[in-house]
Amino acid sequence: MSQTGLIVGIISVIGALILVTSHSRFRAMPMGQTLKLALIWAVIIIGLVAIIQISGFQIQQ
Repeated sequence: MSQTGLIVGIISVIGALILVTSHSRFRAMPMGQTLKLALIWAVIIIGLVAIIQISGFQIQQ
């Protein structure tokens, strides 16, 4: 994965976690369950970014 893809993945994970944890239901969750969900989302988002990078998919205008 390129450096840019890694940075995009990290920013995406942070953004998703901010959106998810802003909901009151997730604030009431135990810390262990919250971390588990965060890890799952991190793997999904970074995995998708890696697949896009490896496949060479590009958005052209």
